[in-house]
Amino acid sequence: MRKRKYLPIILTIALAAAGCKKYVDKGLVDQFDDSNFWISEDNVRMYSWPFYEIFKGYGNGNGSGDFYFTTLNDDQASPAISVLTTVVPTTSGKWDFTLIRKANVLLERINKVPMPDDAKNHWRGVARFFRAYAYFNLVKDYGDVPWVGRAADISDTAYVYKSRDPRAAVMDSVLADLDFACANVRVKDQENTVNQYVALALKSRICLFEGTWREYHKEAKLPDAAKFLLAAKDASEKLINGPFALNANYTTTYNSLDLTGNKEVMLYKRYVPGYLGHSLIGYLTSSTTMSGLNKSAIDAFVCSDGLPIKLSPLYQGDNNIKATRMNRDNRLLLSIDTVLCYPTNLVSGRTSTTGYRPTKFLNPQVANVVAPFNDTDAPLFWLAEVLLNYAEAAAVLDKLGQYTFTQTDLDKSINKLRTRAGIPALQTSGGGQTAVNGVSFSDPANTTSVSSLIWEIRRERRVELMLDGFRYYDLMRWSLGDNLTTTTNPDITKGAKVPPPPAGSKDLTVDENGYISVYNAGISRVFDKNKNYLEPIPSGQISLYPGGNLEQNPGWK
Repeated sequence: MRKRKYLPIILTIALAAAGCKKYVDKGLVDQFDDSNFWISEDNVRMYSWPFYEIFKGYGNGNGSGDFYFTTLNDDQASPAISVLTTVVPTTSGKWDFTLIRKANVLLERINKVPMPDDAKNHWRGVARFFRAYAYFNLVKDYGDVPWVGRAADISDTAYVYKSRDPRAAVMDSVLADLDFACANVRVKDQENTVNQYVALALKSRICLFEGTWREYHKEAKLPDAAKFLLAAKDASEKLINGPFALNANYTTTYNSLDLTGNKEVMLYKRYVPGYLGHSLIGYLTSSTTMSGLNKSAIDAFVCSDGLPIKLSPLYQGDNNIKATRMNRDNRLLLSIDTVLCYPTNLVSGRTSTTGYRPTKFLNPQVANVVAPFNDTDAPLFWLAEVLLNYAEAAAVLDKLGQYTFTQTDLDKSINKLRTRAGIPALQTSGGGQTAVNGVSFSDPANTTSVSSLIWEIRRERRVELMLDGFRYYDLMRWSLGDNLTTTTNPDITKGAKVPPPPAGSKDLTVDENGYISVYNAGISRVFDKNKNYLEPIPSGQISLYPGGNLEQNPGWK
């Protein structure tokens, strides 16, 4: 049912520099300030609304959302090649502690509010949930960061300009925040707000990331990978046994006008005409050149017999779009159009860099709504990701000798996704081996050091979450940054196989095998494993710190 109103409307509260000493004791009678704000749970709830701005979803009217628009990966080819950071920036929006301070203010003020202890603990849990989320984003990009556990006054320079804390200590504090949130936030609060299930979903996501980072980045010499993987598995399992179920249709999660009550989604970003819209559908239905899926991404989808394309007798090749789509995973069929569109073959004026037009986000009811007025809701935490988190955490724990992975683990996780995708269940007999319909196989494309089981679980994650904004950080935690290098992975810059362009055409270039070449010769991207796994600390921040208290990341000095 199409939504018509937005509740609650987020109010802006003028708590300028909350936590700092006021110059007068008496606040203005018609305004809130820190001395008269903390008087009710309703006020605390109002204070919490800006926390949710951390979730990008499909973007806020523009093309800056997590889905589709995050093109620095090995799945998409943007019109201008997405580049890695090459020089130390002066500033960066990623180095931001605003939300962390806001969470700390709430934690320090909560005892002032006249409400029961369980309500106070709920809001402590909400604050610690968002503090954990903010620190997770910082650690993903920068590794070691200063842990700020209180809302320091600006005069407390020793604390304000404290040096970076070790990643291990920061993530232990993040895990403590997650544990508190999971134990104390309400099972259900107001509709579409942080609750116990959402806290478990965040714990599943963060702990899988940190556990696998520690396992695959041996150079970091970080301990306790298994501790985080066990936490990820436990949180995921609680959700698998919870009140959630997969939608019958894969795209329902992505193209619904209203995700209220959706059985697969735990938290979503609501878009409402006149209040907040996005541009995702507008981009995919306009004449703006789309960032298409590349050949590497298309080849990752298995055939309908459950086997990789290099092993399946059902694979029909890719000489045309009909052959590419034939006998394939239903997620591929729902993710790309039935026709190719490219510069010399426009379809309704539309063109894609690779010929493959993304379709999984499209909704026929809003096909003619232009950017930035699209109002399909964006999932933020949903069951499909949790199932993938569970399978991967359990498989890596098996590799570490901390758990025995069995067929049951597959059946309660990724095989649910494969069933929805119309492909046979993945099987395992132990030892990291895989099979389909009783026949063992190992994908020739697996040139990594991981087992066939982990490779196939990673494949499921790639295709299930295609265009969802996870891929770049998945490559980072797996220590597979080299996948982003175009010179050694040419398929990430190639598109569909198409007929030769007209003589003299400057709008389309194809390689010797007829595949679209997205970028001109000489345009490339190289991942430097000595520096690119972490971002550089902005030089402007380093200059603010006295005595070199803020050190630069390795490779960026």
